[in-house]
Amino acid sequence: MAFFKWGYTLSSNRYDDWIRLELDKIAVYVKPESPDWIVPSASGDRLLQNIIASGGRNTTDERQGRPSIYGDADFSSIVRESQFLSLLKSPDIADYKGRGQALSLTALKECWLHITNKCNLACRHCLFSCSSRTSETMDFDMISSIVSQAYTLGTRIFYLTGGEPMVHPDFQDICRLILDEHADTMLVILTNGILIPEYRAFLKSLPGDRLFLQVSLDGLEDANDALRGTGSFAKTTAGLAVLEQLNIITTLSMVVHPDNFFQMAEMVRLGAKFSVDSIHYMWLLTTGRASSQPAVPMDELFNNLVQCHGLAAAHNLTIDNITNLSTRVFSTPGTKYDLGNAGWESLALDPGGKIYPTPALIGREKTVCGHISQGLEMVWKNSDALSSLRRLSIKDDAVYEANPLKYIVGGGDIDHSFLTGGAYMGHDPYVPLYNRLALWLMIESARITEEQPWPQIRRKMGERLLHCVQNGEGVAFTHSNCVLTFADTHGVVGQFYSAAAEDENTDITNPVCYPDPEISHIPKAARIRSYGCGSPVLDAGVSPGEIVVDLGSGAGVECYIAARKAGSRGRVIGIDMLDNMLALARQSLDDVADRLGYRNVDFKKGFLEQLPLDDNTADVVISNCVINLSEDKRQTFSEILRILKPGGRIFISDVVTDDPCPPEIQNDAKLRGECLSGALVQPHLISILESAGFSRIRIVKRFFYKEVLGHKFYSITYTAFRSLPPEKSRILYPGPYAAVMTDDGDLLLRGQSSEANWPYDAWGDTSIFKLDPMGNVANIEAVNACSCEVAPTPVRKDTSGTQAAPAHETDQRFQHDCMLCGKPLVYLKEDRLEVCVFCKNEYLANAVCEDGHFVCDHCHGEDMVDVVKHICAHTDATDMIDLMNQLRSHQSFPLHGPEHHFAVPGVITAVYRNLGGDITDKDITTAIDRGCSVPGGVCAFWGTCGAAVGAGIAFGVILKSTPLVPGARQIVQKVSEAIIHDLNQASAARCCQREVWTTFKAVARLSKIHLPLTLKAQGDVQCRQQGKNRECIREECPYFKV
Repeated sequence: MAFFKWGYTLSSNRYDDWIRLELDKIAVYVKPESPDWIVPSASGDRLLQNIIASGGRNTTDERQGRPSIYGDADFSSIVRESQFLSLLKSPDIADYKGRGQALSLTALKECWLHITNKCNLACRHCLFSCSSRTSETMDFDMISSIVSQAYTLGTRIFYLTGGEPMVHPDFQDICRLILDEHADTMLVILTNGILIPEYRAFLKSLPGDRLFLQVSLDGLEDANDALRGTGSFAKTTAGLAVLEQLNIITTLSMVVHPDNFFQMAEMVRLGAKFSVDSIHYMWLLTTGRASSQPAVPMDELFNNLVQCHGLAAAHNLTIDNITNLSTRVFSTPGTKYDLGNAGWESLALDPGGKIYPTPALIGREKTVCGHISQGLEMVWKNSDALSSLRRLSIKDDAVYEANPLKYIVGGGDIDHSFLTGGAYMGHDPYVPLYNRLALWLMIESARITEEQPWPQIRRKMGERLLHCVQNGEGVAFTHSNCVLTFADTHGVVGQFYSAAAEDENTDITNPVCYPDPEISHIPKAARIRSYGCGSPVLDAGVSPGEIVVDLGSGAGVECYIAARKAGSRGRVIGIDMLDNMLALARQSLDDVADRLGYRNVDFKKGFLEQLPLDDNTADVVISNCVINLSEDKRQTFSEILRILKPGGRIFISDVVTDDPCPPEIQNDAKLRGECLSGALVQPHLISILESAGFSRIRIVKRFFYKEVLGHKFYSITYTAFRSLPPEKSRILYPGPYAAVMTDDGDLLLRGQSSEANWPYDAWGDTSIFKLDPMGNVANIEAVNACSCEVAPTPVRKDTSGTQAAPAHETDQRFQHDCMLCGKPLVYLKEDRLEVCVFCKNEYLANAVCEDGHFVCDHCHGEDMVDVVKHICAHTDATDMIDLMNQLRSHQSFPLHGPEHHFAVPGVITAVYRNLGGDITDKDITTAIDRGCSVPGGVCAFWGTCGAAVGAGIAFGVILKSTPLVPGARQIVQKVSEAIIHDLNQASAARCCQREVWTTFKAVARLSKIHLPLTLKAQGDVQCRQQGKNRECIREECPYFKV
C-alpha cells in the first residue's frame, strides 16, 4: 500500500527539484537533493500546483503576460504569492559525490561490547539464539584493553549487550572500569532486567547522570511470557520497580512481534507506571529464532506508533523511534543523512574479540571487519570491509535514490537491509514506515500555524531543530535503531553560554555601548558579560508601570535597565535556561534595588519554547540575540504571543541573513553558540511572525554583523504587536510610495482616503493617517496654521473714547498651556481684568501664561464648538469614552481647557440617542451650548468640575429638568454630587482627560439608576499624554497603567 503520493517536479529555474508528496490529503513539498521541505497552506499548495500545471512557469513572475489565477485586480494576492514564493529558497549545495568523499574519520564515538552470549532467558525471537546453554564470554582483560583503545580514539559512549550482560561474572568491574576511569564517559546497559534487584546497591553506587539502562519487555504478562518464558514478566517488572526507586534513566524496549504488536500502547502505560523516561520499539529482525516469523503489517505499525506517541506525551514520556527520526526531520536544511554511523563513529565486538560494524551483525561472518588483536585503531582505519562500507552512499543505490525523502530518513537501516537481502543497502523493509512517519511529523508540526486563506508556509525545515550535527559538515549519519539518542540543541547552546557566564567570551560580547545614565545603577561586574547583537531595551520605549519580559536574560543587564524605566509600579522578569547565568544575574538584585529604591526584577528558569509565565502577562517582551538559539522558533513566537497582553509589543534584536546558510555553517556547534548557525533568513522571520498572529511588524534597525565563509550576517532590531480588535475607519496613506498594503490585505493608494481596518493600538503610527468625521488627521499632533478667510476685527468699548487695538491676527494655536505661545499657565490668587490676546476684549481673568498672555474662554473653545456639535450630531458611537477620545484626537482639541466642559454633555446626549434614547439634534446642541457657559478653572475657583457640571447638564436635557420639576432637579444634583465625590478621590492638579474618563464611568454607573437605559463607558483608557502633561501624577493615576 502506498503511504503517500508523489507529484511532479517543479522545473522552473527558481523552483527546481521540489516534489509534492501527500499524506491524508495534506501536501508536503520536498527538495530531495538539498534536502529541504515545507508544509504549505492549502492556498500555497494550489499555487505550486498551478506552477506545475503551467510547466514550471511562475504565474506571479509572468503576471504581465498572462491572466492572474486570482484576477488581475487582486493586488493583495499578487503580493501574498510573491511573499510565499520568495520563501522557497534553499541553501546552495555543492555536487554530492557520496559520504566517502565528503567525510573523513574523526572520532570513534561509541563502542558496543557484546560481553557474553549467555542469557538467563531463551526468547523465541532472539537475534543471537542466546540461552543459558551458550557460554562464550569476553575476558575482562580484553574488555579493559578495548575500553582503553576506544577511549583514546574518542569513544565516550560504551554499550554493554549480549546475551544478558548482567550474567557476566565481572559485570560490576566492567561498569566500574568504564565509569570510574574517566569522568566524561557514559554507560548504556541493554538488559532484560531480571537481575537488577540483585545489583540494587551496586547500581545505586554508580554515577546516575552517566548511567542509562534499556530494559526489554515484550508486552504484558501473557504476550511477554509467551515470547520470553513463563515468569519473566514478573521478574522484569520487579527490576523496573528498583530502577524507579533509584531514579536511574531508563528506557523500556519492546520487540514488535506479530504476537504482541496490539499491546504497543499498553507498554506506554506500563512505562508510565514505572516512571521510565522513554519507550523504544524494536522492529523485528527476521533472522535468528525470528527468521520464520511473518512481518507486522506496516499500516498497523504506523497507526499504533502514532497512537503511542499521543499517549506517551500525555504521560510525559517519549517514543525513541519518533525522537530518533525527528532529529533528522527537524534538522538543518541541506544536511544529508546518508546511512548509519557504523564503521565511521561506531564499532561492535563479540565475546571472542571479532569486530563488526554493528551489534546486530555479530555472528555474521560476512560482516567481520577484523580482530581486536590487530588493534582497534588499525581495524577502524584500515579494514577493507569497513572502508567498503564507508564508501557506500544512498546516491549509489537505485532503490534508495528513488525515494524523495532519502536524505531525511537516511536511507534504510543497514542491519535490516543486510539481514533481509544480504546487502547493506536497498533491502530494509521498514523504509515505507520511516517515510510515512517523516511526513506525519512534518504535518503535525505545521498544526501550530493557523491556516490562512492566502499562500503561506505553515512549517519549514530548520525552524525546529532537535539535533545539532556539530561536525561543521553537510553530511550526517543515522543512529543504530537498537538504542536511544542523547544529543540536543539546548545542551550545545548551554555549554557555550555556561562558559560565558564564568569567563568573558569576546566572540559574543554585545557590540552596543549603553549610555552611562542607563546603566549607572547597575554594578560594573554585571555590565561586563552582556552578550548579544543589539540593545532592544533602549528601543522598546518602556513606560512606568509596564511589565517587561526579557527572554534569554543572561547577566541581567537589559532587565536592570528596564527596571529603572518601568518604575516602582512596573515589573521586569528575566527568563534564562542556564542556572549559572541566573545565578550571575541575581548577584546584582540587591545592589540595583538599593540604588533604585525599589525591587521590581525577578529571574526565572525556563526555555523559550515553554515560557514559565501565565497568559496575558507582559506589556513588552524584549530579547537580545537569543531567538536564533531556539530549537523551535515558530513555537517560541507562539509562546511570546501567548504571554503578551492584547496590544502588547515585542522589541527583539537578533541575527539574520538574506539567503539560507549552507549546512557547513548551520552544523557548526561553535557558530551556533555565537548566534550565527541558527540565524533565520530575514523574509522567513517576518513570515513566521505574521503566521504566529503578530501585526504591525517592522524592522527598526539593521547593521552588518559578521561574515563567515563568504556568507553575510546582519544584526536587526524588529518590533511587532499582539493586535487588539481592529475598527473600520476612514484612513489615508500620505506617501511617499505609490501604494501600500495593510496586514489585512487592504490596498492603500497614495493620497486617496478609504475605509480600512485600523488597529486600536496604532495611534502612535503616523505612516498612515486616521481621519475623523470632519476629515481631519486624528492620530498626529499638528497645529492648524490655515485660514481661508479674514475674520472681522473685534472692537471693544473704551471709556477713554478711543478704539481698541485689533485682534491677534494669527490662527495658530497651541494644544496645551498658552494657546498663543505654548508656555505654562500661571493661576492668579485674585481675579483681575485682562485683555484677550485673540479677540482683544477685556474680561476678569483667573490665569495668564508665564509671558502674561490671556485667552478668554470664548476664544479658547470657539474652534471646537462647531466640530463637537457636528460630530455629536452625526456619530453612531455607543460608548462615551470612545466618542470623547475621538473628539480629543482632533488637532484643535487642547490637552486641558473649557472645551471639555461642553464636550461632556454633547458626548453623553449623543451616545444616549445612539443607544435608543429619545434625543433630538436640538437637544444635543442645547446641551453643548449650556456647557459652553461653564468657564475654565471652575474645578478650583467654583468648588466643582466642568466635567461634573457637564454631566449634570446632560442629565438635565435627557430628563427635561427645570427649576420647577422636583424629581428631575434632584437627580441632576445627585449626579453632579456623585461625580464630584469620585473626582475628589485623587489629590492632584487638574487633568481634563482623567476627569472626563472618571466622569463617564460614573455616568455609566448612575445611568442604571436614573435613566431608562444604561450608558456605556468601556472604551480605551490607556493614557498616552504623560509626556505632555507637566502635572501628571503618573503611578497615582488610575489610568496611568491599565
